[in-house]
Amino acid sequence: MKIELKAAGKPDKNEILEMAKGQKKVVIAGEEPLERKDLVDIIKNLDAEEIMIETSGQKLEDNLERLKGAGLTGVMINVNTMRHSRYAKTHDGKELNNVIAGINKAIDNGIYVRVNVALEEGFSDDEILDFVQLTLQHNYDVVFMPTIPYDVIKGKMKLRPVEGDFGDIELFKYVIGRGRIGFLKEA
Repeated sequence: MKIELKAAGKPDKNEILEMAKGQKKVVIAGEEPLERKDLVDIIKNLDAEEIMIETSGQKLEDNLERLKGAGLTGVMINVNTMRHSRYAKTHDGKELNNVIAGINKAIDNGIYVRVNVALEEGFSDDEILDFVQLTLQHNYDVVFMPTIPYDVIKGKMKLRPVEGDFGDIELFKYVIGRGRIGFLKEA
């Protein structure tokens, strides 16, 4: 179940816990979860096997150990580029290094990492293979969002399907890859 956070602390902690009751997997997304002062307490009180947050990753490194201690099992990090100058240009001057440090700390702490990639035509669509390269070196998932046609992305690589049901994602892998490459199924 995906719980979308909104501005002004909505839904509140009790509403989140009520929505998540009986769920095996809970993803806290929407308005930046790492800005919520009660996030650790929310995670600690969730009764789910998998608890994930969807984040920009800017404050992940500083908060990861507390979140893991509360029960966090995974993170989804939204990225549109892995080039430092491009990232700063589209994120109000924020540093890509903060995101990379958060990803590395999550991996080091045994937290599942999924990098959600929203490529932009004419901006970051030349980075397809850069993102794919990450799965050769690291054991995490890189999932492309439907921001440009998947045929353009798939045409640049030779992938094998990964067997199994992964919900709203189709997963593939390079033979020598450690991680996996996914495509969000279009509705």
